Amino acid sequence: MLKNLTIDELEVGMFVKDIILKDSDHKVKNQGVVNSQRTIELLKKQGVVRVVIECDEEAANDSVSKGSEGNSEVSLENEFSNSCDLYEQAAENVKQLFLNASTSKPLTIASMNALANEITDSITRNEHAMTILTRIRQKSNYQREHAINCAVLICGFSLYLGLKKEKVQELTLGALLHDIGTAKVSTTILDKQDKLTKNEMSVVQKHVFWGVEIAKREGFSSPIIIDMLVNHHERLDGSGYPRGIDKSKISKLSRIIAIIDVYDAMTGDKPYKKGLLPQAVFRHLLKEKEKFDPEIVQQFIKYIGIHPVGSLVKLSNDKIGIVLEGNRVEPLKPKIKVIYSLKLNSYTKPIEYDLTEEEFGIVAAIQASDYQINLNKTIRDIVS
Repeated sequence: MLKNLTIDELEVGMFVKDIILKDSDHKVKNQGVVNSQRTIELLKKQGVVRVVIECDEEAANDSVSKGSEGNSEVSLENEFSNSCDLYEQAAENVKQLFLNASTSKPLTIASMNALANEITDSITRNEHAMTILTRIRQKSNYQREHAINCAVLICGFSLYLGLKKEKVQELTLGALLHDIGTAKVSTTILDKQDKLTKNEMSVVQKHVFWGVEIAKREGFSSPIIIDMLVNHHERLDGSGYPRGIDKSKISKLSRIIAIIDVYDAMTGDKPYKKGLLPQAVFRHLLKEKEKFDPEIVQQFIKYIGIHPVGSLVKLSNDKIGIVLEGNRVEPLKPKIKVIYSLKLNSYTKPIEYDLTEEEFGIVAAIQASDYQINLNKTIRDIVS
C-alpha cells in the first residue's frame, strides 16, 4: 500500500517510492530506504515537499529493520578505517578461497559467511565507505577484487532496493562466490591479451559448471547462491551462457548479478586492458536493453550515481575533485573534495564541497591515469 506524506512526516527507516518537488504535482522517481536524518534534511533542501512511501507488510518490515540499523549510521570518515581493514581482510580470504578451490582443498564456510555479514554491517553503517574502495584497482588482483567489489555493490544495491538484511547477506555471500569456478581456469587463458580462441572460450565458460560443483561440494547450496552461480552470464535475449536461456527463465536476482558483474568487470583494470569510466559502462548497459533488464539498469544507476563515489571529476573552475557522496535528488551535484588544480598542475589542500551550494559544477568524468593521480593513495589520504 502506498501512502502520501509531507516531508516533515518522513522518518528514518521508511521506504520511499517517489518524491514530489515544490510547486509541482509531478512525482520524481527516487526509490529507496531513508538511511539517516541527514537524507531527510537533504531532501528538504532540494525542494521536496511530499513523499510517497511503501506501506505494505513486507516493505514495512524492511523499513522497521532498516530503521533500527539507520539509527547506528556513522560518518564516512569514521567507517572508512574499518572498511579498509575489512577490504584487506576480504582480499586475503578470497585469495585463499580461490587457492583452495584451484587445488580442491576444503573451503572455509564459516569465514565466508562471517565476511558477507561484516560487509553488510559496514554498508549498513555507511553506504559509501566500502563502495568508495571499489574504485581502487590493481591489475594483478583482478579476480579477487572483482569478487569483493561485486559483493559490495550487490549488498548496497539490495539494501537500497529495500531487501531484508538476511537476504542481503546471502546475496553478498553469493557474489563473493559467483566466479569461484574461474579458479579452475588457467591464468594463461584468463590473462591472455589477444582474443580467445573458440576452445579457450569454451574453457572459460566451463567456470560456471565448476563453480556450481565447488559450491555444492562445500555446502554453499542455497537456491539463491546456486542461481547466482549458474545464471550470472545468461542474457535476456538468450545469447548468454552456459544454457542460453531467455528472460522467461531468468530470475530478477540473476538479472541483478548479471548487471553488477558486467559493470565491475568493464570498469576494472585487467592485466591486458584498462578499465572504462563508469559512464561508458552505463551507456553500454542501457544500449543493450535486449540483454540487460532496462528497469534494473536504471535503478542501479540511480543507486550508484552518474558519478559513483571514488570517481574523479573535472570541475568548471579548473579543479579536479573526488566524489565522496552521491546525490539521488540531483545526481550531477554530489558531495566532493577538491584535490588538484589544473592551472597549477599540482595537488592542492583537499577542501570539501556540496555542489548543491556552489556555482561551479562537474564538466566531465576523468581517469586518474590521465593526470598521474594515484587514486589509491588519494582516496586513503583524503578520507582517513
